[in-house]
Amino acid sequence: MAFLENILWGNTYSQYLILIISIILAIVIGKIFYWLSTRFIKVFTVKTKTKLDDIIIGLLEKPVVFLIIWAGLYYGLNQLTLAVKAQSTINNILMVLLALNITWLVVNLIDAFIVNYLKPKAEKTKSDLDDHLLPIIRTLVKIVIWIIVLVMMIKNFGYDVSALLTGVGLGGLAFALAAKDLLSNMFGGVAILTDKPFKIGDRVKIGSNDGWVTQIGLRTTRIKTLDGTQLVIPNSEIANGVLENISREKARKVKLNIGVVYGTPQKKMLEAEKILKDVVKKNKSTDDDSVVSFNEFGEFSLNILLIYWIKDLNKILETKHEVNLAIKDRFEKANISMAFPTRTLHVINEKSSRKKK
Repeated sequence: MAFLENILWGNTYSQYLILIISIILAIVIGKIFYWLSTRFIKVFTVKTKTKLDDIIIGLLEKPVVFLIIWAGLYYGLNQLTLAVKAQSTINNILMVLLALNITWLVVNLIDAFIVNYLKPKAEKTKSDLDDHLLPIIRTLVKIVIWIIVLVMMIKNFGYDVSALLTGVGLGGLAFALAAKDLLSNMFGGVAILTDKPFKIGDRVKIGSNDGWVTQIGLRTTRIKTLDGTQLVIPNSEIANGVLENISREKARKVKLNIGVVYGTPQKKMLEAEKILKDVVKKNKSTDDDSVVSFNEFGEFSLNILLIYWIKDLNKILETKHEVNLAIKDRFEKANISMAFPTRTLHVINEKSSRKKK
């Protein structure tokens, strides 16, 4: 057809038509492959005993579709007659897209290997160190791969990588100062992983912050607070600060001052002490041992000190509730009156005082 031999921007209409057809055809083939993979290949792999084929097929689907479309684009663009510089730029861009696609596939394969094979093995070991290190290794591997690919791309565009690195070296001091906090947090993370002051799931107090550790990273540690919010704390603050691991507490100490009225006889005071010891001993969540002492003549009460320990740390509030109710109930049955703030006012009758004079 003579029409297709017309020239536009140095190329015939037939060349542009080949470009369009190759792109459309590549997209159609890509969609067909994706449909076949979903309907037939995946159904077949699900029936096999191993999980490896399911993982590989799942990871290959999108990169293969992208590769098919890339091949159509590459073929179509190479049918055009372009200036040397334009052709070189397009080829470089296509190579970058191909490199990104391959890197995406490789990173996903490594990630799948870590998640499906290394992680289950790490969970079976007695040590918690490998559980904490695995997410960090997983992230570092991805970063290293992408850095290598980035360097290759820069080189592919004709830039001197060594010259760029030299330029970076000139600003090394500024970079080091900027990265000081990052490095201190990373060293703090290493210290946490090696010293193991806490593990994931532990309840900790860091300064005024209280909550459960949900994630330990190389730079930060994440904590779910008692209010349900997420707290991200730099590891350098944890490494240099005071940390209290509440989960490693064997028993929670409870200190209680109970005041009885000043008119309470000595017999009743001794009975009150026996009641307190008995209440603590009968509760299943507390240690049998307790400290009971008549320790103070207060402003408006005779104070009895009670110290006991709660063994079940998951029932601290519940146990306090049970102990307090039991004390109140036993005191009421024994007719032992608890004190409350009272004042005695002495009123002088002026008339009577004058008569006396």
